[in-house]
Amino acid sequence: MSARTVSPGLGRRRFLQLSAFAAGALATGSLPLFHLRANAAARAGHAARTIGNWEDLYRERWSWDRIVKGSHGWANCRSACAWDIYVKNDVVVREEQSAVYAQSEPGVPDFNPRGCQKGACYSELMYGPSRLTVPLKRVGPRGSGQWEKISWEQAIDEIATRCVDAASRYGADCMIQDLGPNFDQGASTLGRFKFLMQSGGTFADMWAEIGDLNLGLALTAGFAHTGGSSDEWFLSDYLVVWMHNPAVTQMPDVHFLYEARYKGAELVVIDPQYTATAVHADQWLPLETATDAALALFTARHIIDTDKADWAYVKEQTDLPLLVRLDTGEFLREADVVADGDRRLMYFRDARTQELVLALGIEGHDSGWLRLEGIEPLLEGSFAVRLLDGAEVNVAPVMALLREQLEAWTLERTAEVTALHPDVILRFAEGFARAERPLILSSWGSNRFVHSDLMNRAKLLCLALKGAIGKRGAGIHATGFFDLAGFGSQLQMEHQGLRGKLAMMAGVLTPGDLYQIAVDLVTKRKSPHLIPFDMARANESKFICSTTTASLMYDHQGIAGDLEQEAARYYERSLADYHREAREQGWEPISASKAGPKVLFTGGANLLRRTNRGDRMLDTFWPNLDLAVCIDVKWCFTAMHSDYVLPAAGWYEKVGIKYAVTYAPYLHYCDAAVPPLGESKDEWEMFWLLSKRIEEICRERGLPAFDSCRGRSNDWKTLHQRYTSHGAFGPKDAPKVTQAVLDASPSVGGVSIADLERDGISKFVGTGDNVLPTATFNPDWKGEGVLSTLTLFTEHKSRWPTYTGRLQFYLDHPWFVAAGEALPTHKPSPKAGGDHPFQMVSCHARWSIHSQWRDNPMLLRLQRGEPCMLLNPRDGAELGIADGEFAELSNDCGRIHMRIKHSTMVRPRVAYYFHAWEPHQFPGHQSFKWIIPGIQNPLHMAGGDGQLRFAINHLQLGSFVQDTRVAIRALTDEERHALLARPA
Repeated sequence: MSARTVSPGLGRRRFLQLSAFAAGALATGSLPLFHLRANAAARAGHAARTIGNWEDLYRERWSWDRIVKGSHGWANCRSACAWDIYVKNDVVVREEQSAVYAQSEPGVPDFNPRGCQKGACYSELMYGPSRLTVPLKRVGPRGSGQWEKISWEQAIDEIATRCVDAASRYGADCMIQDLGPNFDQGASTLGRFKFLMQSGGTFADMWAEIGDLNLGLALTAGFAHTGGSSDEWFLSDYLVVWMHNPAVTQMPDVHFLYEARYKGAELVVIDPQYTATAVHADQWLPLETATDAALALFTARHIIDTDKADWAYVKEQTDLPLLVRLDTGEFLREADVVADGDRRLMYFRDARTQELVLALGIEGHDSGWLRLEGIEPLLEGSFAVRLLDGAEVNVAPVMALLREQLEAWTLERTAEVTALHPDVILRFAEGFARAERPLILSSWGSNRFVHSDLMNRAKLLCLALKGAIGKRGAGIHATGFFDLAGFGSQLQMEHQGLRGKLAMMAGVLTPGDLYQIAVDLVTKRKSPHLIPFDMARANESKFICSTTTASLMYDHQGIAGDLEQEAARYYERSLADYHREAREQGWEPISASKAGPKVLFTGGANLLRRTNRGDRMLDTFWPNLDLAVCIDVKWCFTAMHSDYVLPAAGWYEKVGIKYAVTYAPYLHYCDAAVPPLGESKDEWEMFWLLSKRIEEICRERGLPAFDSCRGRSNDWKTLHQRYTSHGAFGPKDAPKVTQAVLDASPSVGGVSIADLERDGISKFVGTGDNVLPTATFNPDWKGEGVLSTLTLFTEHKSRWPTYTGRLQFYLDHPWFVAAGEALPTHKPSPKAGGDHPFQMVSCHARWSIHSQWRDNPMLLRLQRGEPCMLLNPRDGAELGIADGEFAELSNDCGRIHMRIKHSTMVRPRVAYYFHAWEPHQFPGHQSFKWIIPGIQNPLHMAGGDGQLRFAINHLQLGSFVQDTRVAIRALTDEERHALLARPA
């Protein structure tokens, strides 16, 4: 390495050395991280006190200058928490939980305390050895570790020039941003988004690619995220934690489960592994991996057979009474039987008159309300109907088809498929059937099998049969969001005030749209609370160039051929043919179409760490980039392979708003407790500077507007004006931008930054509009009481945002019918990666949120300290692999090496791992992601009516990791010695 370069990265061996040093130092009473803080104080202009002995150090630790209210707003954590940040000499010395939450209503436990061990040591991370503090430019080959420190002026000028060069050649949409899951709803994330949107770049949605999108819920209810406050768990009498581990992933909320048990609720955990949540359960169902749909289908049958279903709810709120043609598998439509009939409208058969009746609430019907109005829809039987052309066909209600399909799910077959004892299955099903308020907790981790949509559709079927969805203390919790309307409006507004709002509306809504809204409101043919949802979903593509990360990787990562072979294991039709039809029909949006992505901005995403087949990413996708810019707080694997690395201000060094999940119905503010460390900046300022320089270059060169997606153009000669709302916001105006977000968000009730600086939190006064991903649909909640969701449909009788207007369990799209997935069903997990004996299953770790804490010495001491694969001890003994030894894991994608940890929590023939270790923490910089094919489910590209359409945070192509199979082999002594001797 030349004298002019710096090496901010940590190799695997150096990483382990530092971890061991930190552990030893802590054991002997020396605190190296205190010295890092002392160095930070010196850089801030404060002299560090001389510490005489450990007593002085202890007293120093417990003194401070001020306390600042804050949180960890950029962590991808569903549990927002209030913290007190203790500051001395402009250095954070520690953080403490802040017990500031009240009961939602009498008789229900409060939210205190909130926090976890990650938040309690964020200041250790903030001043840790992998923290970025200066802009860096690559001076050797990508990944070589050769860098030089440069000024911000040089970094901005060079990045801006290369962005303009790329856009001039390939169009503005060749520039993509990978958001990743670590974001907030304040100025920093808004800056990243606004720059992208105003420049005409491509937003690559990663929700389904990382496996956090509940596509089964999207197909059934019309939205992928929903759920009320976590104190609603306390109101349930039958809590089912299904493919979820809140004792690890929602530490601040899990106490509501235990308190509900004290009150008499039954707690059931359905998970193949004996998780930390299962330890506390009344029932633990360790079913065979990926057989969840089979268990749910038997439970649905049991509810029906024992007549425990809420039949009035079923007839009103679900599509089970709608008639299906038995010749085509499609719904019977008005266009089938009436001249000039509407192809969207569908029928019931009235039990009293035996006549066909058009169902209200269907998409396209003049009435958007679920009122049966004296009709008694039939649920059983089949009969003949004469079509418009004179032909006669048999039709039957969806319920009749469902009953026939459920007949196959006997207790014996369910036991055979799930490997559960019949008594265990029956106990669970009987408990669910007799429960008054069954509540399923099934969040982001439940979506990572290729057939997770079928599993989740089957769970929702059980809840719908019980009339539980949209009922207080019951239903589904899959992580809901409050709406911060100001965040979305500030992204689009080019001017502040009324002028900006009117211009924004004119850019999205046509006169026809405005007329339809007026008609909907005047005639009351649609709930006013559903109008924003429908309009946002229909008009999203008008103001953003979007695609999915999975689509980009299919085209540009060099994996299409491998994915084709994988898809042949579970669908007869070729994957390429699905993609072809989806693109011809406009169902799969494609951007950066001229030459693929050329400029990548990534931050808080660590794209190279999280991407499946990282080897192909580095060999194929990465070389196609003209420019890769990583913006992050700390060093990561993606930064190692970027061209420029820009240091972002830490979470205690900038203002922000924690993204607004509904588990805790409070807005959490992140105040800037200390100045940014070193030369780091907040993202709002970075993109302010970048947009300014880009505009200057385009004006100097006299460049025309650039081509962008879908025939649009974008004039970068006005980019900075639009980014700053024509001068309304300066580079240091992150607090002002954040206040603008709050001012335009009715759900926060007019709270000010000054209020939040004092209190840290503020109770939401409403859920806001329902726009993706927000889908609470409770117009009556005004900030008081436990937050339940979806009452707009069940109590106000609005139609659901599906094409049947109901909870939809039958999908008559030709793709679903041909695949045998029109109804929820069970399909075995395909052997992704080849026919190998172990199924590789991941979970979120207790000790980190993604990779951010993966090199934190304090938390590494609480685990093995490096990546390891958990095996059942029987499997370890059979393979001849001792606890702690390295082994080889291989499949058709390649081979890697990991240490093995024996654990009785793991089911035999399962290889279980905690995700998000950095690749450079593995031998050869090859993580388990190198051997995960990331298979795709092409049905998720299906388009058409209602919920069958692409949208950000909605139905979209993803990649799935939990179906991966591997072989595991013990190493010989020679191989083990060679591995340990390999350079880091």
